Amino acid sequence: MKKIFILILSIFFTFTLFAQTKQASLTIGLMGMGKNTWLFNNNIFDRPNSEQEVEASLGTSFGINMSVYFTKNLGIGLDILYATHNQKFNGTTDILTKTPYTSKIHFSSIDIPVYLRLSTNGGAYFELGSYFSMITGANYSQESSLALFNGTKDIKAFSSGFNVAPLLGLGIDINLSDNLILSPGLRFSYGLSDVAGVDGQGVELTNTLKYPTYEKTHTLSGGLLVGLVYRFDL
Repeated sequence: MKKIFILILSIFFTFTLFAQTKQASLTIGLMGMGKNTWLFNNNIFDRPNSEQEVEASLGTSFGINMSVYFTKNLGIGLDILYATHNQKFNGTTDILTKTPYTSKIHFSSIDIPVYLRLSTNGGAYFELGSYFSMITGANYSQESSLALFNGTKDIKAFSSGFNVAPLLGLGIDINLSDNLILSPGLRFSYGLSDVAGVDGQGVELTNTLKYPTYEKTHTLSGGLLVGLVYRFDL
């Protein structure tokens, strides 16, 4: 993790030095995001809906943002975010009892999006880049009318520790003053890495008795972000 931070920050400040020769700007601020989150695994989606049905789930991201603009309309952005990614399920516990249950898979991570930022003179912007995510925690929880199936367990040992996801964003920069900018927008990402883990009933996805053919698990998220940054002219 330390090496990744050093590499990204070195690249970022190299661009900062370059930007100074172009008389551009640097923005620093805070951002937060509420998003719809999904975990896609073909084995889970192919199961009968009564067993484990996927539900829409919500996650969050918040942290700091830094962007270097080489010109008024072109820049490089970097965020450091604490993020959560969830997937909810409902279904029946087993064939015999058919007890209804609800469950949730919860991932927490440190996300470092790095992206190209293009903006218009009117304030609209477009982002294209990648998330680099380090998964810091993962757990599974289930609730049902049978106490035997209730509880929470740590599943980090069954999950990948790293995820890479292309990023696409768009929004608008609103000048609150000469240097203070409010930036609402939308951001979407799809994970290319296999985050692994468990299914909606807490069974490891590497269990060959239930899943003879292994399938990768990919993240998908999209939602509303709001940033508040201060611009320094270079």
